[in-house]
Amino acid sequence: MRTNRLPIIVFTAALALMAMSVGWLALEMNRGPVVEELPRAKAPSTSKARKGNDAKPGVAEPQGALSAAAAKSSTDAAAAPKIEPLNGPDTMPDEALLTFRTPEALAAFRDRAAALGLEVLGYDTKLRTARVRFKDAAGLEKDLAEHASDYAHVGPNYVVRVPGLPAAEAPTDTANAGGRVPFRSQGLDAIGAAANRAGWGQGVTVAVIDSGISSHSSLQNTQVTHIDMVNDGGAMNGHGTAMASLIAGNDANVGGVSPAARLLDIRVTDANGDSNTALLSSAIVKATDLGARVINVSLGSSGNTPMLEEAVRYAQKHNVVIVAAAGNEQQSALSMPAGYSGVLSVGAVDANGTQAYFSNSGNGLTLVAPGVGIVSGYTDSKLVMGSGTSQATAITSGVVAYLLGRGYYSANIIPLLTRTARTLNAPATAVGAGLIQVAQ
Repeated sequence: MRTNRLPIIVFTAALALMAMSVGWLALEMNRGPVVEELPRAKAPSTSKARKGNDAKPGVAEPQGALSAAAAKSSTDAAAAPKIEPLNGPDTMPDEALLTFRTPEALAAFRDRAAALGLEVLGYDTKLRTARVRFKDAAGLEKDLAEHASDYAHVGPNYVVRVPGLPAAEAPTDTANAGGRVPFRSQGLDAIGAAANRAGWGQGVTVAVIDSGISSHSSLQNTQVTHIDMVNDGGAMNGHGTAMASLIAGNDANVGGVSPAARLLDIRVTDANGDSNTALLSSAIVKATDLGARVINVSLGSSGNTPMLEEAVRYAQKHNVVIVAAAGNEQQSALSMPAGYSGVLSVGAVDANGTQAYFSNSGNGLTLVAPGVGIVSGYTDSKLVMGSGTSQATAITSGVVAYLLGRGYYSANIIPLLTRTARTLNAPATAVGAGLIQVAQ
C-alpha cells in the first residue's frame, strides 16, 4: 500500500514558512523602523512678561505680520523660532527684532540682509539680535524658510517712552487709590534721608538710561559721563536731567539722595521722550559693561521681548541692580522692564502715603517712593515740579547707590529695602512692601 505523503509535505512547508517569518521579524526588530517620527519639541518661549495680569486680549493679525507657514518651514520642529505679529499697537512701524541662536548666525544674516530687501538699523552681538526695517515681510519670510534653525525669535520692536500722566479721572485700575497731594520737595523727609548726605553714593556709578543729562546747577559738582545712542542732533528732553538731579543733585534747591555718586548718562530717547526696545536693551548691556552698579530706567513699554529680558538678565548676572518705573498708565500690570523678576520695580505715592492716581499696580511690585509734586532740575537750568513713577524710581536709585556705597551686596538690596519699607494701608499690588526707607 502506497503511503500518502501530501500531509507530510504540507506540514514541512508550514514549518519552513514559520521559520522564515520568525527570522524576518527578528531582523526587522534589530534594524528598527525604516521611518522614525522625531518627537515634537515646543518652540522657544519667553518667560511671562508681566508680574501682574499676564492675559493678552485676542488681536487680529496686523499688516506686515509673518505668515504661519514661515514658522513651520524648518524640517526640524525643535529649531522652529517663535514668531510674533509685527506692526501691532505701540510698536515701531515696519520694524522687527530678530534674535538668533548664535552670534555666527547673526553675522551671516547681516551679510545677506540687503539682498532680502531688509535694512539693518542696528544689532547687538551679545544679545544676538538685529533691528531691521522692511517694506514688506516677503524677504523676511524667505529667510525664515531657508534659515529657520538660525532664528530663536522674531517679533516687534516696541516703543519705549518717558511716561506721561493720564487724566486724573476714571482710572482703568479700579483698585487705584487716587493720591494727588504733592510733596513740593524731593520727598527726602518721608524716606528718612534728610540728614547730611555729602558722602552718600561715594564710589558708585549709576547709569541713567533716559533722554540725556544737560548741565544744571544741581549737578555742577557731579561727575557725569555722556553717551548718546540716538545721535539725531535734536534737543534733549529734560526728563533725564530731572532724574539725574533726584539721584545725585547737590545744591540747596535740589538735593539728590546720593550726591557723591558718579552718573553714566546714556541717551536713548529723542526730544519727544520716545525710544524703542532695541536701544533700551543695548543701553542696559553697555551700562553694565562700563561698570554701572545701578541702572535707573524711568522709561517703559507695554510689551515684552526676549532682547530686553536677556539684557536685564545680563545685567543681573553682573550684580547690577536695575531700578525701573512701574508706569503711569493706571493699569493693573507693570511696564517693562519693571515687570521682570529681580528688577526693583517702583510705584509712586503722594505726600499722604497714598498710591498716586497714575501709578500702575501689579503682582511683584517691589515698593513705592515719593512721586507726586516732586521738585527737580530740568534743562536750561530750570526747576520744575513733576509727578510720576519716574521720579519715584530716581529717588529709589539714589537710595540703592547709598547702600552700595556703604558696602551692601547687590543681592541683598531688594530684601533689605522690602524688609525696612514703611507699611502702608494698601494691597501689595498697589504699594509693594510699602514706602522706601533709608536703612541707617
